[in-house]
Amino acid sequence: MTFQDKIHARDVPTRDEALNRLLQSIALEEEAMSRLLHAEADKALAFVEKNLDFPNNLTNDEIITFNRTVISILDSILMAEWLLLKKLDTAIHMYPSKSKSNFDREDSDAEDEIDEITLDY
Repeated sequence: MTFQDKIHARDVPTRDEALNRLLQSIALEEEAMSRLLHAEADKALAFVEKNLDFPNNLTNDEIITFNRTVISILDSILMAEWLLLKKLDTAIHMYPSKSKSNFDREDSDAEDEIDEITLDY
């Protein structure tokens, strides 16, 4: 069996299915990162406690180490968010623009059509 036969033997999704799967994966990653951010926020609140007074008599080195950990995690989340934004931008540009039928054009002559959707970074 050749490589081409293996490809044709699989269920290859249509363009719309592939785009829908891509958008679903972006949404799932966003949800996962949201949970990660909430966990980091909870960890920070536990670290400083309710009155923000560091009641555990932490040393400056412990506070700096914790701060570096938070910065590292937030930096990773920021990079992941940037990649998701690029994926979303690509997916938006892959969606076919649907032309209006004659009936739709008569009903919405005053509406402006969006030629292109562009995300600014």
